[in-house]
Amino acid sequence: MFGTNSNTNDLNRLKVGSTFKLYNTSWEVTEIGEYNWRMENSSTEYVIRSSDREAYLEVELHKGELELTFSEQISIETPILESAIETKQLLFDNKLFELEERYSGDYKNLTFHTSRENLDCFLFYTDDDELITIERWDDNSFEVFLGEELKSKKIKNIKL
Repeated sequence: MFGTNSNTNDLNRLKVGSTFKLYNTSWEVTEIGEYNWRMENSSTEYVIRSSDREAYLEVELHKGELELTFSEQISIETPILESAIETKQLLFDNKLFELEERYSGDYKNLTFHTSRENLDCFLFYTDDDELITIERWDDNSFEVFLGEELKSKKIKNIKL
Protein backbone atom coordinates (compact mmCIF):
# COMPACT_ATOMS: atom_id res chain seq x y z
CA MET A 1 0.00 0.00 0.00
CA PHE A 2 2.91 2.35 0.65
CA GLY A 3 5.19 3.81 -2.00
CA THR A 4 7.63 6.52 -2.84
CA ASN A 5 8.02 9.00 -5.65
CA SER A 6 9.35 12.50 -6.18
CA ASN A 7 7.13 13.76 -3.34
CA THR A 8 9.25 11.89 -0.78
CA ASN A 9 11.69 14.69 -0.07
CA ASP A 10 8.99 17.36 0.00
CA LEU A 11 6.75 15.37 2.37
CA ASN A 12 9.62 15.15 4.85
CA ARG A 13 10.16 18.92 4.68
CA LEU A 14 6.67 20.36 5.12
CA LYS A 15 6.42 23.28 7.53
CA VAL A 16 3.63 25.40 8.99
CA GLY A 17 2.09 27.20 6.01
CA SER A 18 2.99 24.52 3.44
CA THR A 19 0.10 23.55 1.17
CA PHE A 20 -0.85 20.60 -1.01
CA LYS A 21 -3.82 18.96 -2.69
CA LEU A 22 -5.27 15.63 -1.55
CA TYR A 23 -8.68 14.19 -2.50
CA ASN A 24 -9.32 17.25 -4.69
CA THR A 25 -9.07 19.42 -1.58
CA SER A 26 -6.49 22.07 -0.74
CA TRP A 27 -4.82 21.53 2.64
CA GLU A 28 -2.51 23.75 4.69
CA VAL A 29 -0.15 22.57 7.43
CA THR A 30 -1.06 24.34 10.70
CA GLU A 31 0.97 22.36 13.26
CA ILE A 32 3.79 19.84 13.30
CA GLY A 33 4.38 17.12 15.87
CA GLU A 34 6.81 14.25 16.27
CA TYR A 35 6.28 10.72 17.54
CA ASN A 36 9.28 8.78 18.84
CA TRP A 37 8.34 5.10 18.68
CA ARG A 38 11.35 3.86 20.69
CA MET A 39 12.24 1.37 17.98
CA GLU A 40 14.89 3.53 16.33
CA ASN A 41 12.22 5.25 14.27
CA SER A 42 9.99 8.25 14.49
CA SER A 43 7.20 9.81 12.50
CA THR A 44 6.12 13.36 11.79
CA GLU A 45 2.48 14.33 12.17
CA TYR A 46 1.15 17.33 10.30
CA VAL A 47 -2.10 18.89 11.46
CA ILE A 48 -3.72 20.00 8.22
CA ARG A 49 -6.75 22.17 7.52
CA SER A 50 -8.94 22.69 4.51
CA SER A 51 -11.66 25.31 4.31
CA ASP A 52 -14.00 23.23 6.47
CA ARG A 53 -12.08 20.24 7.92
CA GLU A 54 -9.15 19.40 10.13
CA ALA A 55 -7.17 16.23 9.52
CA TYR A 56 -3.78 14.64 10.13
CA LEU A 57 -1.06 13.48 7.78
CA GLU A 58 1.52 11.22 9.39
CA VAL A 59 4.79 10.66 7.52
CA GLU A 60 7.29 7.99 8.45
CA LEU A 61 10.38 6.75 6.64
CA HIS A 62 10.55 3.04 7.45
CA LYS A 63 13.19 0.75 5.92
CA GLY A 64 13.73 3.23 3.10
CA GLU A 65 10.02 3.43 2.25
CA LEU A 66 7.79 6.41 2.89
CA GLU A 67 4.67 5.44 4.88
CA LEU A 68 1.78 7.93 4.90
CA THR A 69 -1.43 7.90 6.89
CA PHE A 70 -4.30 10.37 6.45
CA SER A 71 -6.85 10.48 9.27
CA GLU A 72 -9.53 12.55 10.95
CA GLN A 73 -10.45 12.56 14.61
CA ILE A 74 -13.62 10.71 15.57
CA SER A 75 -15.46 10.20 18.85
CA ILE A 76 -15.94 6.77 20.44
CA GLU A 77 -16.85 6.31 24.10
CA THR A 78 -14.04 5.29 26.47
CA PRO A 79 -15.59 1.95 27.59
CA ILE A 80 -15.84 0.87 23.93
CA LEU A 81 -12.18 1.79 23.36
CA GLU A 82 -11.05 -0.08 26.46
CA SER A 83 -13.02 -3.14 25.35
CA ALA A 84 -11.55 -2.94 21.83
CA ILE A 85 -8.01 -2.93 23.20
CA GLU A 86 -8.79 -5.93 25.38
CA THR A 87 -10.67 -7.98 22.74
CA LYS A 88 -8.52 -6.77 19.80
CA GLN A 89 -11.69 -5.97 17.82
CA LEU A 90 -13.72 -2.82 17.26
CA LEU A 91 -17.06 -2.53 15.49
CA PHE A 92 -17.47 0.95 14.01
CA ASP A 93 -19.84 2.14 11.29
CA ASN A 94 -20.95 -1.50 10.73
CA LYS A 95 -17.36 -2.52 9.92
CA LEU A 96 -15.13 -4.82 11.95
CA PHE A 97 -11.68 -3.41 12.70
CA GLU A 98 -9.07 -5.79 14.12
CA LEU A 99 -5.96 -4.90 16.10
CA GLU A 100 -2.86 -5.49 13.96
CA GLU A 101 -0.18 -3.24 15.46
CA ARG A 102 0.66 -1.72 18.83
CA TYR A 103 3.38 0.81 19.61
CA SER A 104 4.58 2.67 22.67
CA GLY A 105 6.32 5.98 22.41
CA ASP A 106 6.11 9.66 23.09
CA TYR A 107 4.83 12.75 21.31
CA LYS A 108 6.00 16.35 21.19
CA ASN A 109 4.26 19.25 19.43
CA LEU A 110 7.10 21.00 17.60
CA THR A 111 5.01 24.04 16.71
CA PHE A 112 4.15 24.90 20.31
CA HIS A 113 7.26 23.31 21.87
CA THR A 114 5.33 21.14 24.33
CA SER A 115 7.05 18.66 26.60
CA ARG A 116 7.08 15.01 25.52
CA GLU A 117 4.01 12.98 26.46
CA ASN A 118 3.98 9.16 26.64
CA LEU A 119 1.36 7.15 24.80
CA ASP A 120 0.35 3.72 23.58
CA CYS A 121 -0.92 3.52 20.03
CA PHE A 122 -3.23 0.76 18.75
CA LEU A 123 -3.86 0.31 15.01
CA PHE A 124 -7.05 -1.50 14.00
CA TYR A 125 -7.65 -2.39 10.31
CA THR A 126 -10.56 -3.66 8.24
CA ASP A 127 -10.13 -6.11 5.37
CA ASP A 128 -10.34 -3.05 3.08
CA ASP A 129 -7.36 -1.37 4.81
CA GLU A 130 -9.42 1.27 6.57
CA LEU A 131 -7.72 2.20 9.79
CA ILE A 132 -8.76 3.27 13.27
CA THR A 133 -5.95 4.49 15.49
CA ILE A 134 -6.51 4.62 19.24
CA GLU A 135 -4.02 6.68 21.23
CA ARG A 136 -4.03 6.11 25.00
CA TRP A 137 -2.10 8.79 26.87
CA ASP A 138 -0.37 8.56 30.26
CA ASP A 139 -3.36 10.20 31.97
CA ASN A 140 -5.59 7.40 30.55
CA SER A 141 -7.32 9.80 28.15
CA PHE A 142 -7.96 8.63 24.59
CA GLU A 143 -7.87 10.11 21.10
CA VAL A 144 -9.30 8.19 18.15
CA PHE A 145 -8.72 8.66 14.42
CA LEU A 146 -10.32 7.12 11.33
CA GLY A 147 -8.16 7.02 8.24
CA GLU A 148 -6.22 5.18 5.63
CA GLU A 149 -2.71 4.57 4.41
CA LEU A 150 -1.76 6.54 1.30
CA LYS A 151 0.68 6.42 -1.55
CA SER A 152 2.64 9.65 -1.84
CA LYS A 153 1.55 10.11 -5.47
CA LYS A 154 -1.96 11.00 -4.20
CA ILE A 155 -0.54 14.21 -2.77
CA LYS A 156 -0.21 16.87 -5.46
CA ASN A 157 0.97 20.47 -5.86
CA ILE A 158 3.15 20.59 -2.75
CA LYS A 159 4.24 24.14 -1.95
CA LEU A 160 6.83 24.37 0.79
